[in-house]
Amino acid sequence: MVRTARNAAIVALAAAAFAGPAAAQQDGQTAAAPPPCRGDAYRAFDFWIGEWNVHTPDGRLAGVNSIQPINAGCGLIERYSVNDQLFGQSYNFYDPTRETWTQLWLSPGLIIRLEGPVGAAGSLTMHGTSTYTQRSEARGFTGRWTLRDDGTVLQEFWERDPESGEWANWFTGIYSRSD
Repeated sequence: MVRTARNAAIVALAAAAFAGPAAAQQDGQTAAAPPPCRGDAYRAFDFWIGEWNVHTPDGRLAGVNSIQPINAGCGLIERYSVNDQLFGQSYNFYDPTRETWTQLWLSPGLIIRLEGPVGAAGSLTMHGTSTYTQRSEARGFTGRWTLRDDGTVLQEFWERDPESGEWANWFTGIYSRSD
Protein backbone atom coordinates (compact mmCIF):
# COMPACT_ATOMS: atom_id res chain seq x y z
CA MET A 1 0.00 0.00 0.00
CA VAL A 2 2.80 2.46 0.84
CA ARG A 3 4.54 1.62 -2.41
CA THR A 4 1.33 2.27 -4.40
CA ALA A 5 0.76 5.60 -2.65
CA ARG A 6 4.37 6.64 -3.29
CA ASN A 7 4.07 5.67 -6.98
CA ALA A 8 0.82 7.62 -7.26
CA ALA A 9 2.51 10.66 -5.70
CA ILE A 10 5.43 10.42 -8.15
CA VAL A 11 3.05 10.13 -11.09
CA ALA A 12 1.06 13.15 -9.84
CA LEU A 13 4.23 15.25 -9.47
CA ALA A 14 5.44 14.29 -12.94
CA ALA A 15 2.06 15.09 -14.46
CA ALA A 16 2.03 18.50 -12.74
CA ALA A 17 5.54 19.26 -13.99
CA PHE A 18 4.61 18.47 -17.59
CA ALA A 19 1.24 20.22 -17.41
CA GLY A 20 2.85 23.53 -16.44
CA PRO A 21 1.15 26.83 -15.57
CA ALA A 22 -2.05 26.12 -17.51
CA ALA A 23 -2.98 23.23 -15.22
CA ALA A 24 -2.19 25.26 -12.11
CA GLN A 25 -4.47 28.06 -13.31
CA GLN A 26 -7.33 25.63 -13.92
CA ASP A 27 -7.03 24.50 -10.32
CA GLY A 28 -7.07 28.16 -9.23
CA GLN A 29 -3.67 27.83 -7.56
CA THR A 30 -1.67 30.46 -9.50
CA ALA A 31 -2.13 33.07 -12.19
CA ALA A 32 -1.22 32.12 -15.74
CA ALA A 33 2.18 33.11 -17.05
CA PRO A 34 2.09 36.16 -19.36
CA PRO A 35 1.63 35.33 -23.03
CA PRO A 36 5.00 34.69 -24.64
CA CYS A 37 6.65 36.84 -27.25
CA ARG A 38 4.77 40.08 -26.77
CA GLY A 39 6.37 43.48 -27.06
CA ASP A 40 8.17 45.69 -29.55
CA ALA A 41 11.42 43.70 -29.52
CA TYR A 42 9.59 40.59 -30.76
CA ARG A 43 8.06 42.60 -33.62
CA ALA A 44 11.35 44.23 -34.74
CA PHE A 45 11.77 41.84 -37.70
CA ASP A 46 8.11 41.74 -38.76
CA PHE A 47 8.86 44.06 -41.70
CA TRP A 48 10.50 41.02 -43.35
CA ILE A 49 7.38 38.80 -43.14
CA GLY A 50 5.82 37.96 -46.50
CA GLU A 51 6.38 36.43 -49.89
CA TRP A 52 9.23 38.02 -51.82
CA ASN A 53 11.04 38.07 -55.14
CA VAL A 54 14.73 38.70 -54.52
CA HIS A 55 16.74 40.58 -57.13
CA THR A 56 20.38 41.55 -57.30
CA PRO A 57 21.15 45.30 -57.62
CA ASP A 58 21.49 44.86 -61.41
CA GLY A 59 17.90 43.51 -61.58
CA ARG A 60 18.62 39.78 -62.00
CA LEU A 61 16.21 37.44 -60.16
CA ALA A 62 18.26 35.73 -57.45
CA GLY A 63 15.44 33.68 -55.95
CA VAL A 64 12.17 33.79 -54.07
CA ASN A 65 11.79 33.91 -50.33
CA SER A 66 8.96 33.12 -47.94
CA ILE A 67 9.24 34.59 -44.43
CA GLN A 68 6.50 33.45 -42.04
CA PRO A 69 5.88 33.78 -38.30
CA ILE A 70 6.12 30.57 -36.28
CA ASN A 71 5.39 29.47 -32.72
CA ALA A 72 2.67 32.03 -31.99
CA GLY A 73 4.83 34.92 -33.20
CA CYS A 74 7.92 33.90 -31.23
CA GLY A 75 10.03 33.53 -34.35
CA LEU A 76 10.25 33.60 -38.12
CA ILE A 77 11.09 30.86 -40.58
CA GLU A 78 12.68 31.72 -43.90
CA ARG A 79 12.51 29.41 -46.90
CA TYR A 80 14.69 30.59 -49.78
CA SER A 81 14.25 28.96 -53.19
CA VAL A 82 16.19 29.23 -56.42
CA ASN A 83 14.63 27.92 -59.65
CA ASP A 84 11.73 26.37 -57.68
CA GLN A 85 14.14 24.35 -55.53
CA LEU A 86 14.53 24.94 -51.79
CA PHE A 87 18.03 26.35 -51.43
CA GLY A 88 18.12 26.93 -47.69
CA GLN A 89 16.20 28.11 -44.68
CA SER A 90 16.69 30.05 -41.50
CA TYR A 91 15.17 30.29 -38.06
CA ASN A 92 15.02 33.78 -36.59
CA PHE A 93 14.02 34.68 -33.05
CA TYR A 94 14.34 37.30 -30.34
CA ASP A 95 16.12 36.15 -27.17
CA PRO A 96 14.84 38.27 -24.27
CA THR A 97 17.60 37.14 -21.91
CA ARG A 98 20.34 38.33 -24.28
CA GLU A 99 18.19 41.11 -25.78
CA THR A 100 19.25 40.06 -29.28
CA TRP A 101 17.81 38.71 -32.47
CA THR A 102 19.36 35.46 -33.66
CA GLN A 103 19.41 33.88 -37.11
CA LEU A 104 20.51 30.33 -37.87
CA TRP A 105 20.75 29.65 -41.62
CA LEU A 106 21.30 26.20 -43.05
CA SER A 107 21.81 25.19 -46.67
CA PRO A 108 23.84 22.42 -48.28
CA GLY A 109 27.45 23.17 -47.44
CA LEU A 110 26.83 26.33 -45.39
CA ILE A 111 25.80 27.27 -41.86
CA ILE A 112 25.44 30.92 -40.84
CA ARG A 113 24.95 32.00 -37.22
CA LEU A 114 24.13 35.66 -36.59
CA GLU A 115 23.08 37.74 -33.61
CA GLY A 116 22.36 41.41 -33.02
CA PRO A 117 20.41 43.86 -30.88
CA VAL A 118 17.11 45.39 -31.89
CA GLY A 119 17.92 48.35 -34.11
CA ALA A 120 16.00 51.36 -35.30
CA ALA A 121 12.53 50.62 -36.63
CA GLY A 122 12.75 48.89 -40.01
CA SER A 123 16.39 47.90 -39.66
CA LEU A 124 18.26 44.98 -38.15
CA THR A 125 21.98 44.21 -38.21
CA MET A 126 23.46 40.94 -36.96
CA HIS A 127 27.03 39.69 -36.67
CA GLY A 128 28.41 36.19 -36.42
CA THR A 129 30.04 33.51 -38.52
CA SER A 130 29.69 31.55 -41.72
CA THR A 131 30.94 27.98 -41.73
CA TYR A 132 31.43 26.02 -44.93
CA THR A 133 31.33 22.27 -44.50
CA GLN A 134 34.38 21.85 -46.76
CA ARG A 135 36.53 24.42 -44.90
CA SER A 136 37.94 24.08 -41.44
CA GLU A 137 37.58 27.67 -40.20
CA ALA A 138 34.61 29.88 -39.50
CA ARG A 139 34.59 33.30 -41.12
CA GLY A 140 33.27 36.56 -39.74
CA PHE A 141 29.88 37.36 -41.23
CA THR A 142 27.52 40.36 -41.00
CA GLY A 143 23.95 40.73 -42.25
CA ARG A 144 21.78 43.82 -42.46
CA TRP A 145 18.10 44.11 -43.39
CA THR A 146 16.64 47.54 -44.10
CA LEU A 147 13.03 48.40 -44.89
CA ARG A 148 13.06 51.05 -47.61
CA ASP A 149 10.52 53.82 -48.24
CA ASP A 150 9.12 52.03 -51.31
CA GLY A 151 8.28 48.90 -49.23
CA THR A 152 11.19 46.84 -50.52
CA VAL A 153 13.75 45.35 -48.15
CA LEU A 154 17.47 45.68 -48.79
CA GLN A 155 19.43 42.68 -47.52
CA GLU A 156 23.21 42.97 -47.40
CA PHE A 157 25.77 40.38 -46.31
CA TRP A 158 29.51 40.75 -45.85
CA GLU A 159 32.09 38.08 -45.12
CA ARG A 160 35.57 38.46 -43.64
CA ASP A 161 38.47 36.69 -45.30
CA PRO A 162 40.38 34.88 -42.52
CA GLU A 163 43.73 35.30 -44.25
CA SER A 164 43.61 38.96 -45.28
CA GLY A 165 41.19 40.12 -42.57
CA GLU A 166 39.31 42.16 -45.18
CA TRP A 167 35.55 42.33 -45.44
CA ALA A 168 33.88 41.86 -48.84
CA ASN A 169 30.32 41.95 -50.09
CA TRP A 170 28.96 38.40 -50.02
CA PHE A 171 25.41 39.07 -51.26
CA THR A 172 23.09 42.02 -51.82
CA GLY A 173 19.42 41.37 -52.43
CA ILE A 174 16.47 43.66 -52.99
CA TYR A 175 13.23 42.10 -51.76
CA SER A 176 10.03 43.05 -53.61
CA ARG A 177 6.70 41.70 -52.40
CA SER A 178 5.13 38.99 -54.51
CA ASP A 179 2.12 38.49 -52.22
